[in-house]
Order: sequence, then C-alpha cells, then structure tokens
Amino acid sequence: MHIWIFAGLCEKNDLMLYLCKILASTGKRVLLVDGTLQQKYGYSIGDHQQSLRVVEFEGFDLACHFVTGAAVEQHLQMNGETLDSYDYVLYDMETLHFASRNLWLAADVRVWVSDYERYNLERGKGWLEQLLNEHELPEELAFQRMLINGVDCRLEAHYLWAYLEGSPFQWTGESLILPWDELSAAVKLENEHHRRVQLGPLSRNYKKSLCRVVEQLTGWERVRSRRAIKEVGRMRA
Repeated sequence: MHIWIFAGLCEKNDLMLYLCKILASTGKRVLLVDGTLQQKYGYSIGDHQQSLRVVEFEGFDLACHFVTGAAVEQHLQMNGETLDSYDYVLYDMETLHFASRNLWLAADVRVWVSDYERYNLERGKGWLEQLLNEHELPEELAFQRMLINGVDCRLEAHYLWAYLEGSPFQWTGESLILPWDELSAAVKLENEHHRRVQLGPLSRNYKKSLCRVVEQLTGWERVRSRRAIKEVGRMRA
C-alpha cells in the first residue's frame, strides 16, 4: 500500500480525481479520502446527505464526510476492509486534525500544494508550523512541492516558494507546476456537472505536466505514465 498526502489550502480536487483515475486505469485499487474543509467531494458523486460513505466512483473508491482519517479506517473495518486492501490511498488534506501523527509519518509521499494566490502562499507557512507543533513531527520530514493553476505571468516558481522560506520541514524533489487555462477550467466544470472524470479534452500541455507529476510520485518511466493517461482518455464514465 502506498499512502500519498496532498496538503495545502487551495482547492485541488480536480488534480486528485485525475491522479486517482490514472492510477486506477493501470489496474490498481485506489482510495481517495476527503480531508478538506468543505467536504466538496460529496458533490462529485451526488451525495448531498452528508452521510459517511466509501463509494465507488470512476473506477476508484471515494471516502466522503469523515472527520478524521481514523474514522475512515473504522468504517472500512466495519465493512470487512482495511487500508491495506488498497494499492494507493490518497488524502486531500486541508485540516490539521484529520490525519494522525502516525499517518503523517507513514506516508510514502507528502506533497505541499499551492496556487499562485498570495493569501494561500502566506498562510501556508503558518499551517505547516502549526502542523509541526500539534503533531510533534520531526523537522526532517520531507515534502514535495507543487504549484497548480499556473498561468503565464511574471511570477516565477522560486519567487512564489520564497513565501515558505524558513518553513519547518524539508523540501525534496523537483518543484512541479500544473498549468491552467480556459480549457482546463471548462473540463473541470463539465466533469463536476456531469459527475465524471474525463481527461481526454484537456490540453496537451496540461496532460504533459500531469505525466511529470505521475512520474515523480510513482517512479514510473515516461512511457508508462503516458500510456496510463491515454488509457484514461479511452475509458468511458
């Protein structure tokens, strides 16, 4: 089982859904856990009742409306499952209390995700400092960095990450950027309204960047990541 935690104060649900569908397209069993403040993933599946559920969606499982990661594990056990039943478990994390100290330590991948907004960049350092203090985590804990909704402007990655200088954890790997344009926004909105996850209409540039993200997180060769994304493009909802 591989545990990936994507922490950050910006909305990243489209990225998470794309990654889960790519992983699931290779025959892996995948669970996406909603640890966001507003619990938006329930709307992806049409669940407006705020019920604790782990449901199948687009070839992977989605855990919605849980208060903590431990509650997800308890729910799975009550239904004869465990986290170990999955090849990949991905967490979209916005709250400090959702994951336990052990979960942060056990994660194979920890990614700090931010967009370009100054508000989120400035809050990020404080969030990470609070995470360190509340869970008594070691400062050598490593995070990878990712910028989403990247636009063509004069703000370069090294300038944006400067907002997190002096943050309590270690940065590792390449700083990745996912581009954003009108087509990306259109695909996101259409997927939300039709309750599906389609990657086919995304721009070539976006899919190329998504390939780099998959390769860095999984260690796959480029040919494998490109094949997986092409497979997703051929899949029907």
